[in-house]
Amino acid sequence: MRSIPSELEGVLSSTPDTLHGAIRFSGTRVFAYQLFDYVLSDSSLNEFLNDFPGVSREQATKLLEWELNRLHGDFEPAA
Repeated sequence: MRSIPSELEGVLSSTPDTLHGAIRFSGTRVFAYQLFDYVLSDSSLNEFLNDFPGVSREQATKLLEWELNRLHGDFEPAA
Protein backbone atom coordinates (compact mmCIF):
# COMPACT_ATOMS: atom_id res chain seq x y z
CA MET A 1 0.00 0.00 0.00
CA ARG A 2 1.30 3.45 -0.86
CA SER A 3 1.43 6.08 1.80
CA ILE A 4 -1.20 8.79 1.43
CA PRO A 5 -0.26 12.14 3.03
CA SER A 6 -2.35 12.80 6.13
CA GLU A 7 -3.82 15.94 4.52
CA LEU A 8 -5.29 13.77 1.76
CA GLU A 9 -6.72 10.96 3.89
CA GLY A 10 -10.32 10.51 2.84
CA VAL A 11 -9.53 12.11 -0.52
CA LEU A 12 -7.19 9.43 -1.90
CA SER A 13 -6.81 5.70 -1.29
CA SER A 14 -4.35 2.99 -2.16
CA THR A 15 -4.91 -0.66 -1.30
CA PRO A 16 -3.06 -3.62 -2.79
CA ASP A 17 -6.29 -5.46 -3.64
CA THR A 18 -7.81 -2.61 -5.67
CA LEU A 19 -6.29 -1.56 -8.99
CA HIS A 20 -2.93 -3.08 -7.95
CA GLY A 21 -2.44 -0.42 -5.27
CA ALA A 22 -2.74 2.55 -7.63
CA ILE A 23 -3.56 5.85 -5.98
CA ARG A 24 -7.20 6.67 -6.62
CA PHE A 25 -9.93 8.91 -5.30
CA SER A 26 -11.42 7.31 -2.18
CA GLY A 27 -14.58 5.36 -2.78
CA THR A 28 -13.93 5.17 -6.53
CA ARG A 29 -11.84 3.39 -9.12
CA VAL A 30 -10.74 6.73 -10.61
CA PHE A 31 -6.97 7.18 -10.67
CA ALA A 32 -5.78 10.44 -9.11
CA TYR A 33 -3.56 11.18 -12.10
CA GLN A 34 -6.63 11.32 -14.34
CA LEU A 35 -7.52 14.72 -12.88
CA PHE A 36 -4.16 16.08 -13.99
CA ASP A 37 -4.50 14.43 -17.40
CA TYR A 38 -7.78 16.29 -17.87
CA VAL A 39 -6.33 19.63 -16.85
CA LEU A 40 -3.28 19.16 -19.08
CA SER A 41 -5.51 18.30 -22.04
CA ASP A 42 -7.41 21.62 -21.70
CA SER A 43 -10.46 20.06 -20.07
CA SER A 44 -12.06 21.80 -17.13
CA LEU A 45 -12.61 20.59 -13.59
CA ASN A 46 -16.33 20.52 -14.37
CA GLU A 47 -15.73 18.21 -17.34
CA PHE A 48 -13.69 15.89 -15.14
CA LEU A 49 -16.41 15.83 -12.49
CA ASN A 50 -19.09 15.20 -15.12
CA ASP A 51 -17.11 12.29 -16.57
CA PHE A 52 -16.32 10.84 -13.13
CA PRO A 53 -19.41 11.51 -10.99
CA GLY A 54 -18.07 9.35 -8.14
CA VAL A 55 -15.39 11.97 -7.45
CA SER A 56 -16.66 14.92 -5.45
CA ARG A 57 -15.70 18.51 -6.17
CA GLU A 58 -14.25 18.63 -2.64
CA GLN A 59 -11.97 15.65 -3.32
CA ALA A 60 -10.71 17.07 -6.62
CA THR A 61 -10.20 20.55 -5.18
CA LYS A 62 -8.33 19.25 -2.14
CA LEU A 63 -5.93 17.31 -4.36
CA LEU A 64 -5.30 20.30 -6.61
CA GLU A 65 -4.80 22.63 -3.63
CA TRP A 66 -2.46 20.16 -1.93
CA GLU A 67 -0.30 19.88 -5.04
CA LEU A 68 -0.28 23.66 -5.48
CA ASN A 69 0.77 24.19 -1.86
CA ARG A 70 3.51 21.60 -2.29
CA LEU A 71 4.75 23.40 -5.39
CA HIS A 72 4.77 26.73 -3.57
CA GLY A 73 6.77 25.18 -0.74
CA ASP A 74 9.30 23.67 -3.12
CA PHE A 75 9.92 26.94 -4.93
CA GLU A 76 9.77 29.59 -2.24
CA PRO A 77 12.60 32.07 -2.56
CA ALA A 78 15.48 31.57 -0.16
CA ALA A 79 15.59 34.14 2.63
